[in-house]
Amino acid sequence: MKIPAKEIKDTALRVGFDACGIAPATEMPLFASRLAQWLGDGCHGSMHYMEQYQSMRADPRQLVPGARSVVSLLLGYRPSRLMQGSVKIAMYAYGEDYHRRIKRMLYQLIAELQHSHPDFSAKPCVDTVPISDKLWAWQAGLGWIGKNTLLVNPLLGSLCNIAELVTDAEVDAYDSPMANRCGECRLCVDACPNHALVADSSNGTGESQSVAPQRSRLVAMRCTSYQTVENRAEQLPEGQQGRGYAFGCDICQLACPYNREAAVRMDISAEQMQSLQSLVAADEASFRRLTRTLALSRITFAQWRRNLRHAAE
Repeated sequence: MKIPAKEIKDTALRVGFDACGIAPATEMPLFASRLAQWLGDGCHGSMHYMEQYQSMRADPRQLVPGARSVVSLLLGYRPSRLMQGSVKIAMYAYGEDYHRRIKRMLYQLIAELQHSHPDFSAKPCVDTVPISDKLWAWQAGLGWIGKNTLLVNPLLGSLCNIAELVTDAEVDAYDSPMANRCGECRLCVDACPNHALVADSSNGTGESQSVAPQRSRLVAMRCTSYQTVENRAEQLPEGQQGRGYAFGCDICQLACPYNREAAVRMDISAEQMQSLQSLVAADEASFRRLTRTLALSRITFAQWRRNLRHAAE
């Protein structure tokens, strides 16, 4: 089965995605090598799930036998308004949990394509599947891997969620990787108060056909987002500077020039913002009720209170 790439992209935009690109499903051995080194250096902290399915992360054909194409999709999340006050949460968590929203959109996209291609089938992927989202978005021409280690799209910046459809269908035209546009800028690297972004001497310039070149890597244990979401300990490390963030962190992203100009893609009403602000004083029952459909439901109330105490320090 061969499907016109334009049909897939037009359908994706109609469903509500902000961008769509398509890459051939192939093995990425240099990415596998880089991932193994990152894990071997312990940069992933307690995220032991990253140690699983390493070869699958580098080859979507192991995820979906017979896969020929990876359809990569972006959904921007720059909000229409920002939290005010001394306590903040990451912008991606303002609205409905993106896992829920994007999963619905992926199934809708599959159903739309099946109208004209009844044999079309695909595995929807949004964060919980062992596939490298950033790598495939880069391969599909949707952006480049910035020094903040995130995908940077010219229109959305790095303020975008990534998803994929891995399918055995072929398309009539594939996209090409986008060149890195960060240049000598290192505003994101310098902005992090915990030095979580460090130079990666292993990255060369001859990897363009196999893995996205990047000039820094994330040391998760130093990252406020990791500490406030992934860390389950009763206390956060002494010296960890969160700059008021109690869930996630946007410090490196707010420093990026592309994010300053990014298109607004998430409308946050005054009522929604009031609800977010009220979490600071919420009891456990209120916290659970208010975060039921948000990404904040990923952490416990005890973690939330721990994060609030640390943010106030």
